[in-house]
Amino acid sequence: MSRSKKRRRQLREIAKAQAERRGKGVARALAWQSDWEALAPEQRFLNSCGLALVLGCMVLHGLGGVVYGHLPVFLLEGFEDLPGWVAVWGAASLWCLAAAWATYLAGRHLPAWGPQRCARWRLRAYLASGTLAGISLLLWLLSTPGMWGALGVWPGAAPRSEWLLAPLPWAWPWVLPVASDGLQPWWLGSVGLGISLGLWFFGAGKRPRAGLACMGVAVLAVGMWALGGAVYHYVAGRGLAGVVEEVAALNLQSHPGQRNADTFLWLLCSWFLLALGALLMAGALHIPSAALQRSQQNLRH
Repeated sequence: MSRSKKRRRQLREIAKAQAERRGKGVARALAWQSDWEALAPEQRFLNSCGLALVLGCMVLHGLGGVVYGHLPVFLLEGFEDLPGWVAVWGAASLWCLAAAWATYLAGRHLPAWGPQRCARWRLRAYLASGTLAGISLLLWLLSTPGMWGALGVWPGAAPRSEWLLAPLPWAWPWVLPVASDGLQPWWLGSVGLGISLGLWFFGAGKRPRAGLACMGVAVLAVGMWALGGAVYHYVAGRGLAGVVEEVAALNLQSHPGQRNADTFLWLLCSWFLLALGALLMAGALHIPSAALQRSQQNLRH
């Protein structure tokens, strides 16, 4: 076989492979679109609200890393703190990931954004997020030894600012009772009872709305527990209401960005869980039982 024929054959094989990949991508997009259209209108609305909630929390989490110069991230060994300029790269990676997931909302509610256009922008955002995450991980590993330690010295844009901690700066006297030790068993008991009843209702398959409501109660209880942690972190470092922790106060004076970043993480988790619990309760009130049963059957199959 001549070299020109081999070249033409290779080009045909490459074109065929690309066409197959495009066909699979379109098929997946069409399958996803059919699954989305099979949902009840109430399910679609609450699903989009939940995704928008996740995106908003991701954007705020990255913003907190830039403002306070510390970005807590969860790794295999638990939460690790990306300091200084490393937090900026981490926040940029998080924002790109949020942009990738935002294309799902665009594909659902903006007809001008077709499946192929959303998939193209999603891939670009994923690549940017992965690249920035790799850079931030490398800088984090290099931020301690030698001269590279200067990467973690940047204190943040406004490490002592408290506007991201709203409404704690002025509402802490009313929220502080949530952090009472006497309420902790009630929060934990509500979580256990809600999850148990929710799983039982979903397993029975006859009362999915009741199961969704029980799950909502469990998530709301976790959110209230996280809110108590946020307000306790806030008052302990400032010596308010007679709550004094010397370590927390010294940390706030010497490393205000780190202390405020930890408090903001508690607060952000509480807002996310409370809003998610409210969405679950709204779903239990407004989603038809038949639609929930169909969704359960689809998940099982």
